[in-house]
Amino acid sequence: MERLDKGKPRTFLLEKRRNLLFLLSFFRLRLALCYNGAKMHDLQIVVRLAKAADIERILQFREHARRVVMHFGYEDLVQMVKKEACFVADTGPLLWGFVCVSSYQPSLVMLRGLGLINGWRIDDGLAHLLRPMEQSLREREVKFLMHLAVDVWLAAPLMRQGFIPHDYIIHFERATPVKPLTPEYKQTEVTLRALRPHEIQALTLLDHQAFDWPWQFSSGELVKWLMTADRFVVLDYEGTLVGYACTQVHGEQAQIVRLAILPSWQGKGLGRYLLADALDFASAHGARFVTLNTQWHNTTSQRLYKGFGFRAVGRRIPVLIKELSQS
Repeated sequence: MERLDKGKPRTFLLEKRRNLLFLLSFFRLRLALCYNGAKMHDLQIVVRLAKAADIERILQFREHARRVVMHFGYEDLVQMVKKEACFVADTGPLLWGFVCVSSYQPSLVMLRGLGLINGWRIDDGLAHLLRPMEQSLREREVKFLMHLAVDVWLAAPLMRQGFIPHDYIIHFERATPVKPLTPEYKQTEVTLRALRPHEIQALTLLDHQAFDWPWQFSSGELVKWLMTADRFVVLDYEGTLVGYACTQVHGEQAQIVRLAILPSWQGKGLGRYLLADALDFASAHGARFVTLNTQWHNTTSQRLYKGFGFRAVGRRIPVLIKELSQS
């Protein structure tokens, strides 16, 4: 038996004990499966809504399983469990998998987290997890399930479960400017200013006119960015919103989260004006590089960004969507 070392933090020992218990349960199941492959069919794998007590189990699962997609933290996981947006595949001794979604639009949710225990066939695991979750989403009148396939291993199995490639996300990057760009690209017929609280509805309408489904932001999403972004500006023409941009700065890296121009005002230099403002803001706040994303089929935006010195970096991210039939 390991002697309790007074020099070791108690939290470290507790974490070590939890990890050992997890691995012991895992190897017991693996030994059972290796003893007789038919026993896998006898296991009672129950897929159910995750509870608060499952949060720690999911976090432990993430540390030990090889096939895990989970690009969010503890606080987001807690919120998804509270909103009944996570399901787990449970055998009693340990989890065999989990799946988590979050609302993106009233009729569309984003598949944000998924994990399968080592040794469980991907297609079998996905079928077990997705079927009850999709039924729950149908009951809530959700019509579409979307996933950004950042993790390569998950794309093909999801397509075998009925997901269809809808588009691709392209990442662009450029260095911040050495000298200010705004004076060169300023458009005098519009006013660059902050959004006013009573203009959320007008901003939402602008966003929905500028972007195709499923890239439109809800008013709630726009309010969130208004509250958290480092810079959120609109273009005003005689009281009408004709464009807006949202920028975040994280140390030496900045991101233009959103840039939109009303379709009837496109081609007049307003996009370049907003880009110049965002780049100057990033430079003034210490960023060395600026990134942004756009869709593969949005060739108009790509021309704008490339003409402004941005270059595509990394691989294209598949956007997969599954229509949830009401059967």
